[in-house]
Amino acid sequence: MEGPSLALSSPTAALRGPGPALRRQATLRLPKVLLCDLDGTLIDTMPILADLATDVLAEQYGMPRSLGRELYLTTCGLPFFQQLDAICPGDPRNAATAELFEGRKPARCRSARMPNDTRRALFSLQERGVRIVVSSNNGIDNVQAFERDSRFPFDLVLGYGDGLAKGVPHIERAVSTFGVAKSNMLFMGDSLHDGEIAGSADLAFVGVAGTFSKERFTLRFPGLPVVQRFADIVELFD
Repeated sequence: MEGPSLALSSPTAALRGPGPALRRQATLRLPKVLLCDLDGTLIDTMPILADLATDVLAEQYGMPRSLGRELYLTTCGLPFFQQLDAICPGDPRNAATAELFEGRKPARCRSARMPNDTRRALFSLQERGVRIVVSSNNGIDNVQAFERDSRFPFDLVLGYGDGLAKGVPHIERAVSTFGVAKSNMLFMGDSLHDGEIAGSADLAFVGVAGTFSKERFTLRFPGLPVVQRFADIVELFD
């Protein structure tokens, strides 16, 4: 197959920063592997996590709640301890604050479930031969708990830890597991950081509006597709 098999044009050109808008097309080629972010993409946990982060930042740093929420959302897509390093660089409270956040997260997020239309879309794609992979910077234990509760037969579930993370480590694991080239893979995520990860790995990307608006995605990544709901992805494939 000649050229990028999935992207509307070369993904790197758009994902590495503002530049000429890519030529739009009506459809994408069906990928062999679809990597899906978890929080805010497969399940609507971002409001829950933003509330938790706001609480923790207010408790530990005395940070105004509106500012804490804004900074959390601005840096989302990273593991929380890396978000803290970006929000409060070098602060000695960061490690304890990250532990506090991670310790409270399972109880708040455990009840979250995939919407029915997301589930139907995933089954539809699997029936067409697409391997479905969870690619999350949530902790491995949390991602595996989601898998157990999801009642969906994911082909591969990857979280943060043991040398793995969203981006190149997860992509390389998917390549080795399925024997599929990156040009036949697609990543979906709800954060601008997800788009940057895809761009740095030269991986095709589709944004999911919600945490960030469609307009924010379009401004940052001109020409790349953005869907309003995860389930809308099936309409992009020819």
